[in-house]
Amino acid sequence: MVSRFLASTPALRSLLLVVPLTVLAADRTVDLRFGIPTWHQPLGVPDDWHKPMADERGALLYDFGPGPYVQPATTVAAAAAGKPFALERQDWVDSPRLPALRTVLRRGPDTIEITTLALPPAAPAPSEGRTATYERLDGITGALGWAKPPGEASPEFRNVAWGITRPLRYRFRVAPGAAKRVMLGFCESYKLRLGDRLAEMHVEGAPALTLDLALNAPLNQPQVFLFDAIDTDRNGWIDVTVLAPQGHDPNTTLATIAVYPADLRLTRAELVAGSRGPADRAELRIACGTEARRAPPRTDLIHARYSNRAQPTLTLATGRALELRADGVVTDDGVPFVLTAPRATGLAKTATGWQLDFAPGTPEISAWVFSGQADAATVAAARALTPAAALGLSRERWARIAIPYGRITVADPRIQAFVDGSIRTLYQARENINGQSQFDSSFSLYRGLWAGDAVYLTSLAAMLGDSATGRQTLDALFAQQNTDGIIDELHPQQIYRTTAEVLWAVTRDAEISGDWSYARARWPQIMRGVAGIRALRDKTLAQPDAPYGGMFPPGFSDGGILDIGAEYSSVYCTITGLRATVRAAEALGLHQDAGEIARLAAEFRAAYDRHRLRDQRRDRQGNLYLPVRVGLKGDDPIPQLTQWAVFDAHLNGEGWIPSDHELVTGTLAVLDSVERQGLPVSMGWMPGGNWAGMGLFIAFQHLVLGHDAKTADMLYAAANHASPRGTWVEEQSLIGDPLKLAGDQPHCFAAAMFVQLAGSMLAYDRENTVHLLGSVPVEWLHPGAVNRLDAWQTGAGTVTLALTVSLDGRTATLKVEPINRADKKIRIVLHTASLEHAGFAPPASAQDGLIEIQPGQPVSLVFPEPTDRIICNVMRYKLSLGVTSFRIAATIAAGAVATRLWPAPGTIRNSPRGDSAACRRCRACQPWVNALRVASLNSAGMSGRPAASTIRGRSPRSRIPATTARPSIQIGPKPCRCCWKAATAGMPSSPGRIAAAAAAPCSGCDESTSTRPASVAGYRAA
Repeated sequence: MVSRFLASTPALRSLLLVVPLTVLAADRTVDLRFGIPTWHQPLGVPDDWHKPMADERGALLYDFGPGPYVQPATTVAAAAAGKPFALERQDWVDSPRLPALRTVLRRGPDTIEITTLALPPAAPAPSEGRTATYERLDGITGALGWAKPPGEASPEFRNVAWGITRPLRYRFRVAPGAAKRVMLGFCESYKLRLGDRLAEMHVEGAPALTLDLALNAPLNQPQVFLFDAIDTDRNGWIDVTVLAPQGHDPNTTLATIAVYPADLRLTRAELVAGSRGPADRAELRIACGTEARRAPPRTDLIHARYSNRAQPTLTLATGRALELRADGVVTDDGVPFVLTAPRATGLAKTATGWQLDFAPGTPEISAWVFSGQADAATVAAARALTPAAALGLSRERWARIAIPYGRITVADPRIQAFVDGSIRTLYQARENINGQSQFDSSFSLYRGLWAGDAVYLTSLAAMLGDSATGRQTLDALFAQQNTDGIIDELHPQQIYRTTAEVLWAVTRDAEISGDWSYARARWPQIMRGVAGIRALRDKTLAQPDAPYGGMFPPGFSDGGILDIGAEYSSVYCTITGLRATVRAAEALGLHQDAGEIARLAAEFRAAYDRHRLRDQRRDRQGNLYLPVRVGLKGDDPIPQLTQWAVFDAHLNGEGWIPSDHELVTGTLAVLDSVERQGLPVSMGWMPGGNWAGMGLFIAFQHLVLGHDAKTADMLYAAANHASPRGTWVEEQSLIGDPLKLAGDQPHCFAAAMFVQLAGSMLAYDRENTVHLLGSVPVEWLHPGAVNRLDAWQTGAGTVTLALTVSLDGRTATLKVEPINRADKKIRIVLHTASLEHAGFAPPASAQDGLIEIQPGQPVSLVFPEPTDRIICNVMRYKLSLGVTSFRIAATIAAGAVATRLWPAPGTIRNSPRGDSAACRRCRACQPWVNALRVASLNSAGMSGRPAASTIRGRSPRSRIPATTARPSIQIGPKPCRCCWKAATAGMPSSPGRIAAAAAAPCSGCDESTSTRPASVAGYRAA
C-alpha cells in the first residue's frame, strides 16, 4: 500500500526525499536519540558519606578509583548461569524523586526483574577523615582492592586513597617539635606511560621528593619512600601532602603511611612487609583510602525475580579479598559485605572476582550489600527487613528529605521528569567533608569541589529558594583561599578565573535572595581576593612586551585546553566578577572599595580590548571570534574550542559585553556552524564530541538574544543526549562515530544547566529586568497544558506564574502574581513570540512581541486563538500510530497533508472556509512531515531511521533498548471529515487515510463532531 501510494504521487515522493535534515532535527520529542548507552544512577541521600550508584543493568557500583576513571573497581550484579541477559528496559520504581530502579533483563523467553535501591539512613553522616591520632583533610575518596601487590606485602598496599584532581593531605599527632621517620607507600595498578603518574611528596621538616611512579616500578609492585620529618611549626602535627605537578595527571594516589621513631634503621623489606613482617615496629600505620570503613554502616539492596528457567547467580566483580562465612555472610577482610536471601550454596573465584551460586529453581534472591563499619547488628537488621519493607522505608525517608522540588512545572512530562531528577541528583552529590558541606561536581572522577561548577550550583540553589545551602558551598570555597587571597581549591593547578567566579557567585546569591548579610560577612575575604587578583596582574606589568601584559600570567585554562599558557577565559571571568563585586560594594555602602575595584576592572578591560584587537580573527566561514589562547600564532584548527568563555561574560557580565557585540554575534555564528545533532561540537576535551552541559549554557545565549525557538531546540537536543534516567556524561561522541565518553557521570553541571534553563525559559532576569515567557515550546502549549513557576527566585524579583491552555486548545491564559523588589528598581517584560508561534493571538497592548508589566501588580492575560488560524489548528493534537497494518497508509496520508501545509509560498491552502491565511511556522505539523519522510525512505529502500528521526529507538551504536514494546512514529493532530476532504483533494483515497480522519474530533472548523462517521464503512457511505 505504501509503495502504491508513493508511486501514484511521484511529485510528493520527490518532495519527501529532499526534505532537509535540518527540519528533522528540530523535532522536539524526548526520545534519547543521541543518548548514552551506559549510565550511573546515584542512590544515596544528600550530605551523606555513602555515594553508591547503579548502572543500566541494575548492578550496584563501588570503589571508584584513580583509573580506569569513572569505572567501579567493585560491581555487585544479579545474573544467571549461561549466556548473558540483555537489557530490555529500566524505569523508576515510583518517580524520579525516589532513586529506586526497576530493571528488566531478557534472554529469549527468560527474564530477570531487578529492584535496586540504597536504604536511606535515619540521618546523613559526614565524610569524616579525622581520628584521635591522625586526620585526612581532603575527603575520604578511595578504592578498596584497587591494586594486587604480592602476597608478602602489607595488606594496606591493596587499597588506595585518591586525591581527585587535588592533593592528598594527611597529618598525624606528635609531641610539639618532635622528629619521626615517615614512610609513604604506593602501589600503582593503572598508569603505564611515563609521566602520567607523578607524585610530589611533601613531609613536614623533610626535603620534598618528586618521582614518576610508572618509571620507578612495574604495576602492582609496592613502592616505599622514607622521610626524616620534624614538627617544624611545633603545632603538634606533622603534615603529609602528595600532589601532582601542574601539567600532569592531577589525580594523586597513596596506599599507606607508616610512622617510626626518629633515627630507626629500616630496610625496604621491612617497610614493604609492614604489618605482615615478623615484628611491626611502626608507631602508627595508616591504611589510606579505607576511611569509609570507619563511617556509620550503610545498606544497599538488589532484589531479583527470575523466570522459571533462569538459574540465579550473584556476581561480585572486585579486587577485594572475600570469604563466605558459615552463616551465609560474605566478608571483606572480616567485615560483613554481602548477605543473601536465600543463602548462597557457594562462593567461587572467577576471572573478575567472585560468584555466589544458589539452589536450582530459586525464583528470587535478595542481596544486601554493606558499606562502612558494618557489624552483626547491621546484618541482623537486614535479615529482619523484606524487600517490600525496604522500599517502603525508602519512600518514607526520601519524602522527608528537603529538596526544593515544585518550583518549576512544565507541560512536557519527560522534560519535567528530567528537571525533578536533575534537582535530586544535585542534592545527592552534596557532601559534608569534616563538617563542611558542599555541592560536589559528581560522584566519582569529579567527587569534589570545582569552583567553575560550584558557582552555578550555588546560584541555582538560590533560584530554587535555598540560598542557605548554596552559601555552605561558598564557605567551602573560601576555606580554600590561600595566603595570597586566591581561591586555590585545585592546587597546584593555576586557574586564575576561580577567585573572580567566587566573587561573582557571592553577589549573584545576594541579588537573587535580596539578602546581603552573607556578602557583608565575607567582605574581608572578598577584598583579599581582589588584592590577589591585582597582584597577579601586577606580575605581568613587569613584562611590558608580553602578549598578556595587563592581564594574567600563563596558567591553566581547563575546559578543553591542557597546555599552560596565557588565556582569555580568566580575563572574561575576572572582569565579570570584579564588576559584580562593585555592585556588592555599592549595595553595602562601601563606596571607597567600590571605586577601587571598579578601577581594577577598568584596567583589565583596557588591556583586554587592546589585546583582543590583535588576536581576534575569522574562521573559514568568515565569522569573527577571539581564540582563547592569548597571542595565538598560526592556524587555529578548532575555533570553537573553549569559546564558552566569551559567553560567560555575555551572560553574567551585566552588559560589559552587550548582545550586539561583534564577538557575541561572530562567536555564536562559529558555534552554529559546528552544530551536530543539535549541539555544537569540539568545545571541550573531546574533538568532534558533544558537551551537553555546555550546549545548554549556549542555549542561554539564544534565550537572552530572543531566539525562542532555538532555545527550545537546544533544550530538547540536550535532553536527547541524556540517559533514560535523565543524567548526562560530561562529553560524548556523536551517534554514528565510535563510542567515546569523557568526564564523569552523572555530570552535575549539565543537570544544573538543564534545570536553570527550563525555569529561565519561563522567567529570567537580566540587568534588573525580569523577562517572562522568553521561550515556551509549542510542546508545552497543548490542550490542557499547565506550566508554572512557584516562588522562582530571580535577581529582579520572585516569580510565581501559571501559563495554562484550555482543554479545547483554543485559549492560553497567563496569571502572574505581583513581582517587586524593595531594594531596587526593576522592569518586567512579557515576551509573546512563543505564544504567537504556537498560534495564539497577543493582546492589543503587545508591541513588537513585548508587553511591559508594572512591578507590584498582578497579571491575568488571555491569549485567544486567532480567527485566521484554520488548518494549523488541526495540527494541535498528537497521535502515535504503530507502524503496522493500515496505519502506515494513515501516517503517509497524514504526512501528505503536512507537506501541503508546510508553507513554501507562505500561505495555507485548501481551508474549509476558503481562507488563505499566513502560516505562523508553529512547527506543530513537523512530526507529520517527519513521519512521511521516514515512510518514503523505507519505500525507496533507504533507511527510515536516521539519527534525528522521530521513531523511538536507538542507533545501531547504542545498547539502550526501545522504551516501548515496538517502535512508533510521532505524528500530529488529525482533521475531521471536512478538513480532510479539503486538504486531500485530488489525492487517491485509501481506507487508512479515511480511518485516520474518522478517528479524531474536529478542531479545525465548525462542523459538528456528531456528523463524523464512526467507521470506515460509515465514512465511505458518507
